[in-house]
Amino acid sequence: MTFYRQLRLGLMGLLGLAVLGACSTAPVTGRQQLMLISESQSQEMGAQAYKEAIAKAKLSHDPKYLDQVRRVGTRIAQAAQKSDYQWEFNVIDEPKTINAWALPGGKVAVYTGLLNLGVSDAELAAVMGHEVAHALAQHGRERMSQALAQQIGLEALGSGKLSSGGLQAVNLALGIGVGLPFGRKQESEADLIGLELMAKAGYDPRAAVSFWQKMENTGGGKPPEFLSTHPSSEHRIRDIEAALPRFIPTYEANRNKG
Repeated sequence: MTFYRQLRLGLMGLLGLAVLGACSTAPVTGRQQLMLISESQSQEMGAQAYKEAIAKAKLSHDPKYLDQVRRVGTRIAQAAQKSDYQWEFNVIDEPKTINAWALPGGKVAVYTGLLNLGVSDAELAAVMGHEVAHALAQHGRERMSQALAQQIGLEALGSGKLSSGGLQAVNLALGIGVGLPFGRKQESEADLIGLELMAKAGYDPRAAVSFWQKMENTGGGKPPEFLSTHPSSEHRIRDIEAALPRFIPTYEANRNKG
């Protein structure tokens, strides 16, 4: 065996050990996650990405939108019980964009296009609970870790050095809420965690069903589920309805909040 091949195998072995020692567990679902970067690093990058996104966006200061988002967001944040998060909620004025997103550390944005659907506080809690769930489950950090592991693996097969390009790949992976989508597994996981958050915040989790029914009725062509990283609305509604009995008691215990 040549020295170069020994070096490559050694680097691959080190990566394997790093993977074995860098697992985390997602809340509610208990799914094992690969984490190769620290939570503080992901929060720092999330804060920077949020700052840049908000600086480029046209923000809405209309109290009709902002008051609802911050009222619901505050209750979801309290239910999340993450005192180390620097929570921030903003509304982006894009009437044609039906979307919301969150970045590591509790940085959340909701678009006016979504709010113009006429969502109730409970329906908005379903959306914001889902987005905050991505942050709580550290899906951004997981995606960055996957990108890093892939880059290390590729470069271990080559020079054995992590180039600046590898680090850039990690930074690009953070753009999830703003650009790249989460995977279907992460989306379904965020639905479940979001149901728990909204129930703890005193919002009826059944509103998640009515919200996705509204999304079904917004019109426009949608790609088949197998072509998308997001579950179809029909699949999502079915899974949420099946999970509701698990979260209704939590809602009943907290329904007088607010």
